[in-house]
Amino acid sequence: MSTTSKKAYVYKMNLVPANILGIVIFIILVVFSFLIKADMYVDMNLAVLFLIMLLYLALHEFLHGVGYLIGGTKRKNISYGIALEKGILYCMAYQELTKKNILISLQMPFMVIGVITYIIGYFLNIPVLIWLSIVNLIGASMDLMMFLYILRLKDVVYSESGEPDQFVLISKEDLTKKKSIYFKIVDIKDYKASDYKFKDIKKISISKQSYIVIGILVLLCLVSLI
Repeated sequence: MSTTSKKAYVYKMNLVPANILGIVIFIILVVFSFLIKADMYVDMNLAVLFLIMLLYLALHEFLHGVGYLIGGTKRKNISYGIALEKGILYCMAYQELTKKNILISLQMPFMVIGVITYIIGYFLNIPVLIWLSIVNLIGASMDLMMFLYILRLKDVVYSESGEPDQFVLISKEDLTKKKSIYFKIVDIKDYKASDYKFKDIKKISISKQSYIVIGILVLLCLVSLI
């Protein structure tokens, strides 16, 4: 198939292989940490630690937003959300993004609170920081796969689809030939700029299910501290 005009390829994330990759990354990092004799013992209430990890993952999404801003995204077009029923915290940029912009955003949490904070945690002997960095690196597995996928594309513009587990790549390339097990093309459309001009952008979106999960976590933390 020869593509002479721009097409909009709608991708849906395949979370199963991403979760498997996350487990593999977890095992590798934990084994590596013990081999280099990092202090991995954390003396902290489990519920409190889990809530801290949730806040750390929220920081992950905030850093995506910082990456968008560095790459040139308008602040008013950046939105954050929580959909724990899908296992997702997300940051969306509701405008067409250059390849450079999306690549900067994708790698920000991986490097800043993944790789860099792991190194700091190891050398300063801070076990909590090491575990938080590992959790972030697991959560960044899909970001890493998207980064590597988009990096090898020559002509591409990124856009949101409006769904937290989907995204759109606009290109003259035939992206059906660029396969990945981590996301699949679910729709192909003729590109129309008007389709990617979003209105009524919410700065923060939290699903009803997420409110319930967060409430339970906060309650468990309060009970554990009594």
